[in-house]
Amino acid sequence: MVLSVIHSIFFYLIVVVSYCIGTTIAFCFLPFAKRKTKVFQTAAHLWSRFLVFCSGVRVTVSGLENIPRSQPVILAANHQGAADILIVLAFLPVGFRFAIKKELFKIPIFGWYLRMAGYFSVDRELVLSAFKIVEKIVEIVGSGESVLIFPEGTRTRTGELGKFKRGSLLAALKSGAPIVPVAISGSYNIMRRGSWTFSPCPVKLSIGKPIQIKSEEDYDNKVEEVRASIARMLEV
Repeated sequence: MVLSVIHSIFFYLIVVVSYCIGTTIAFCFLPFAKRKTKVFQTAAHLWSRFLVFCSGVRVTVSGLENIPRSQPVILAANHQGAADILIVLAFLPVGFRFAIKKELFKIPIFGWYLRMAGYFSVDRELVLSAFKIVEKIVEIVGSGESVLIFPEGTRTRTGELGKFKRGSLLAALKSGAPIVPVAISGSYNIMRRGSWTFSPCPVKLSIGKPIQIKSEEDYDNKVEEVRASIARMLEV
């Protein structure tokens, strides 16, 4: 327990220091960038790779060839733990945007970074927010960028794959973008809910073949197909 506390404190210090340095460097590149969000998304990718390395978490990745590179996609991942965002940012080879709870945008400097990277806020207490998110994702995909979503809506409480929110993949239907299933296995044990300490655990990141939703009539079946694809990868 003592070693876990020391490890966690040391890691959080690295997070703060590397964030300040990385943000400063990213800011220096802004005047030369055609797309400002790309600068901060690239910085987030490199920062995440560095943090995963420093954390001691070892990640095995498979199925990268299943991600189309010629068009924007909707990456649909299960949500096991707080480390999931770092893991997908570090190891998925495509830039993407995703929804973050609105409270994080209020954090000084960090909230500014989230906005500059093009990430968007979600208010889980408002039903209307879900419709706005669908519209936002369709808009982002239409501009040529990919989006990551967690169809379960929140982190699992048991480590098991939860049910998908029925409207979670509506943006795929409305935008025509293919859905790429992403399975994250092992991150549940890194940091449990209610705890601030973490334990380095091996993680497996698996990417499945793209799935297209072509009609409203086929929507429910395709949502289940995406979930089944993730479930199969979690079992391997």
